[in-house]
Amino acid sequence: MKKILLALPIMAALNAFGQNINEMNKADVENAMKVKVADVKPDSLKNWKTGATINTNFTNTGLVNWQGGGQNALTLTSIFTAYANYVKDKNQWSNLLEMGYGVTRLGGDGAPVKLRKSEDRFVFTTKYSRALNKHWGFAALGDFRTQFDKGYKYDVKSKAPDGSEILADEFISNLLAPAFAVGSIGFEYKKGDMFYAMVSPVTSKVTIVNDKTLSDAGAYGVKAGKKMRSEFGAYLNTAFKYKVMDNITYQTNLNLFMNYKTPQLIDVFWDNAILMSVNKLIQVSFNTNLIYDDDIKILDKSGKTGPKIQFKHVLAVGLVYKLK
Repeated sequence: MKKILLALPIMAALNAFGQNINEMNKADVENAMKVKVADVKPDSLKNWKTGATINTNFTNTGLVNWQGGGQNALTLTSIFTAYANYVKDKNQWSNLLEMGYGVTRLGGDGAPVKLRKSEDRFVFTTKYSRALNKHWGFAALGDFRTQFDKGYKYDVKSKAPDGSEILADEFISNLLAPAFAVGSIGFEYKKGDMFYAMVSPVTSKVTIVNDKTLSDAGAYGVKAGKKMRSEFGAYLNTAFKYKVMDNITYQTNLNLFMNYKTPQLIDVFWDNAILMSVNKLIQVSFNTNLIYDDDIKILDKSGKTGPKIQFKHVLAVGLVYKLK
C-alpha cells in the first residue's frame, strides 16, 4: 500500500512533465512553420514582362503576256521579335531580340528561276539601367548585330577571261561577316513610353569579319588577313514612338557612334517604321533602314569604291501573331 501511495505522486509528475513536453513540441512545430512561411520569398517572375511577335509578309507578282516587261516574283519574309524586361524598384533590365529572313523567287513559266535574299537580320540588345530621378538614370548597354546567310550584290558587270563583259553576282557578306558588337556605359533620359535617349562617352565597338575571303580583302575596315577591328569612342542611342491614330503607330530608332581617333566620321544606323493594324491578325507596315559607315567601301556604277549611304525600304502586308 505504501508503495502504491509513493508511486502515485511520481506518476503524476511524469504525466505533467509529458504534457509539458508535448506542449513544447507543439510550440516548436508552430514556430518552425511560422519561420518557414516568413522565409518564403514572393515569386520574382512577377517582376518580368515577356512577349514575342511573329510577322509573316508576302508579295506576289504574276505576268501573262505583259508587254510592259518584268518577270514573275514571289517574296516571303518572316520576322520574329521577342522581349524580356525586368523591373524592380529603381532597377530595370531590358532585352530585345529581332530576327528576320526573306527570299524572293524571280522568273518561272519558261524563264530561268532565281532565288535572291530580300531580308537577313539578327539584332540582340540588352540594357541595364538604374533610375536617379523621374527622367534620368545610369545605364549600361550591349548591342550585337549580324546576319544568317551569305549576301551578294547581284548582276555586277565584270570581265570574262576572253575580255567580254558579263554580269555576275559579287560575294559581299556572310554570317558574322560582318558582325558589330557595341558595349557602352553612360546616362539615359526617358519621357514615358514616347521618347528615350542614351548618351555614352565610354563605348567600345568591335567589327568582326569571320570569313577568310572577306577578311583577306580587308572588308569592313579590318586589316587584310585580320578578323576583328576595335574602336573606342562615344555613342548615342535614341528611340521615339508616337501613336498617330488608334491603329497607326510611327516609331524610329537612331544609333550614332563616333570614334575618338576620327571624330569627323560618324557611323549611323537609323530605322523607321510605320505600322497599321487592320485587325488582330493583319498588319500593313512600311520600314526603312539607313546605314552609313566610313569603313564599309562600296563599288558604285561608275567603278569607284568608297563609303556610301546604304538604304532599304519595304512595304508589306502580312499576318501577325503575338505570343504572351
